[in-house]
Order: sequence, then structure tokens, then C-alpha cells
Amino acid sequence: MDQAAEVESIRSAVAKHFIVYDVRASYDSVSMFITPDKSILETQFEELRKEMASIGYIPILEYMGGEYQISVVRKPVAVKRRPWINLILLVITAGTTIFAGAYLWYGYSFSDSLMTFDNFLYGSLFFALPLLTILGVHELSHYAMSKRYGIDASLPYFIPSIPPLGTFGAFISMRDPMPNKKALVDIGFAGPLGGLLVTIPVAIIGLVLNAQGIPHPSIPPGGQTAISNPLIYSLMSMLIPSPDGVFIHPTAFAAWVGFFVTAINLLPAGQLDGGHVARGLLGEKSLYLSIATIMVLFVLGISYSGWFLFALLILFLGVKHPAPLNDVSRLDVRRTGVGVLALLLLVGCFVLVPLSEVPVTNTFEIDMVSENSTTVAAGSMALFYFNVTNTGSVNITVQLDVHQMPANWSAVLYQTTQNASEATSTLILDIPYGNHSAVAIRVAVPSGETPSTKVIVLQGTSTDTEVSRQFTITVA
Repeated sequence: MDQAAEVESIRSAVAKHFIVYDVRASYDSVSMFITPDKSILETQFEELRKEMASIGYIPILEYMGGEYQISVVRKPVAVKRRPWINLILLVITAGTTIFAGAYLWYGYSFSDSLMTFDNFLYGSLFFALPLLTILGVHELSHYAMSKRYGIDASLPYFIPSIPPLGTFGAFISMRDPMPNKKALVDIGFAGPLGGLLVTIPVAIIGLVLNAQGIPHPSIPPGGQTAISNPLIYSLMSMLIPSPDGVFIHPTAFAAWVGFFVTAINLLPAGQLDGGHVARGLLGEKSLYLSIATIMVLFVLGISYSGWFLFALLILFLGVKHPAPLNDVSRLDVRRTGVGVLALLLLVGCFVLVPLSEVPVTNTFEIDMVSENSTTVAAGSMALFYFNVTNTGSVNITVQLDVHQMPANWSAVLYQTTQNASEATSTLILDIPYGNHSAVAIRVAVPSGETPSTKVIVLQGTSTDTEVSRQFTITVA
């Protein structure tokens, strides 16, 4: 078909739905100025879009300079689908997620070895299965809504990762442009909503399992990874509380990942799910919201470096969201309500610092059990008792030494749980997290000491802490 015939064919197709009063052709598109019936504009354009899609064209409706214009371009040649890629990625991601589940169960159950059948069985059941279900339903919700609008979309592509997550999530590829603002809102919100409807029951199950966990208060938290719960998870945790000192159950952690994924996807930026919703609601003004979101992420990156990565990822994928084919028709009240609900879910699922490392501290305190002053006769012994308490976040080693000893005096230290004959001038204590050691200091006063008052100093040191205590001895 020559160009003139092709232009006439396109004009005729558009004229079946709209009054065309001007036609302008270029090498890559045909633009027609139309006089629409605004009451049925959306319906007419949707009929035109489906009709032209069947013959390999894409119409674009715009309102510029007080005129309605439909531009028609050729539909790009679709790349041949390779569903085996989806399957291979799913199998690989299932493997990495199962391994991540085994790793989590190994830490949760305090198993002696990672590579056991039970770790992989329970890791699969309690982590890999719920997490892949959350992510799968999220993407399949996008897929189903895309099909409802007649958009050619791929099956989910899962992305494998290393523990503790085992996956970076999943995505679908849409091979057709968004037809209108309603599709932007509906398709964008379908994924987070579908994923959340699975995440909530998974969270309930995880919290119930958490509540049955065994507390482990003696395990040092220093250096471990701590998670911050979003508002919605915190409220659920109030209804199903967990004992103090319980490690998070892998199922509860899978739910946490589900909430976190929901929050990330609902960010109103670029081509994230929240970006789709924002573009549908705000039109071209959504660009400013997208830029503001990225700026906020960079600021939040000061306290959590992961936000830098997400901000850069959005920049890489594109800050500006493409316009739908029909960027003219207004949204109804229901879609506006969906936008408000998306914002509420973002607030409920977002956390400022999702993951953090518990600081390693080697602090301790010296607490007196007896009085730190006494009166003794020359030639006798003075005894003082105290506890050295580990107040840090790891197991610590404390060295005790006596300083400022008067001439001819001597002092030794020993743990009261041990034989006093093992007393020494320098005492090394290995104190587990949350525990203390009971210690005594024995001071020998020379027989020829004249009546006086002396002060000796006990010095305790650990990796980054020094604590001293004074003891006063009055010789009668």
C-alpha cells in the first residue's frame, strides 16, 4: 500500500467514529483533527483503539491548542515470546529462595548445621512458599488487569538473589501502551492490592508462630540485623504480641518483605505501580511528584543507604511516566478513591529505616554489693564485694586491676564462685551478654600501719570502655 492509500485508509477508520476536519501526514504518523462528542469520547476512542490494534496501528488522543487531535502510528513489531525464560527464572528463584529459607530457619532454630533436610524443608514451607506466593499474586494481579484492558502482557519474570531474601522480586513486561487513565490507575493498583491481600494472612500466620517462639535473651544482639515494622504490621503485632527475646519467625519475615515490597511499588515515581496511579490521577503534573519522591529518597538515604539505590533505580528506569493513548478523558470518583487508598497503603507499609545493624558495644558496670568503705585493724584483711555486669550488646572480656596502692599494701581479686586461693592481682573476666560476674577484692593491711585512711582504685577495662571504683579503708 502506497502512502496516500495508507493515509486514506487510516482517515476512513477514524472517520467511522469521529468527524475529521483536517488531516496531516508525516513520514512516521498521520494526525487528524476531530470534532468529538465529549459524552461518548472515551467509548468511541476505545472502540477505535481496538479496531486499529487489529490492523497494526496505535491511535493517540490529545487535546492541544483548543483542538482534539488523533495521531496514528504503526504498531512496533512484537518480539517473539520465550516463555521458557519465565520458567527458568522461576525455577532458579525458587531454588535461591528455598536456600534463603533454609538459612533463615537455620538461624531461627539454632541448628548445628545449615545443610540439613529439616532446614530446607521448613525453610521452603515457612519462607520460600509464602514469599513467592506474595510476589506471584502481585504480578499476576497486574497481568489479569492488563488482559482485562486488552493489553499484551508477559507472564512474571522472577529475579533471583542471595540470602536472606533469595529474590529481588518479579515484574511483568507490557508490550502495549496504556490505553487511558483508568487503565493506569487500575493496573498500577492491582499488583499492590493483590499482593497485600496475601501478605495480611501470611502476617497473621507468622505472628501466631512468632508468639509460640522460645525466647533467647542470652543471645547477643550486637552486629545482628534488626528490622523496623511498618505501621500496619505494628498494629497487627499489638493484637498478636510476641515474647521478648524471640527471633522473628521466617513466615513473619516473609510477610515483612511483602509489606516492604508493597511500599516500594507504591512510591509515586517513574514507572513504579505508584507512578502509574499518580500519572493517571495527576496527568503531566505527576512528574513533579516523581521528582519530589526521588529527592526524599536521597534525603532518607542519609539514614538508610538502601534508599540511594532505589532513587538511582528510578532515575535509571525514567522519572517521567509515558502518557496513555487517551490522555484527555477524566477519571471517575472511584478511581480517585483508589488513588487515596494507594496513598494510605503507602503510609501504612512504609518505614524510614527498614533494616539496621544493632551496634556492637562492649560496655559494663561495676556495682557494689558491700559498702565501698570499711575500718580494719593493722595486720588484717579488708574485703569488698561487687558485680561486674555486661551492659553491652555482645559477649565481653573485662580486665580488672588495682591502682594507687599504698606502700607495702597488697590486693588480690577473685571470683566469689571460685576458690579464693586462685586470687590474682589482675583478673580477666569473660562475661556473656546479659550476665554478670561476682567478684571480691581482698586488701592486706601491713601490721605496722599507723592509724590512717587510705584510698585504693579499681580499674576495669574492656575493648572500648573504662570504669573505675574507689575503696576507702580506715586503719584503726
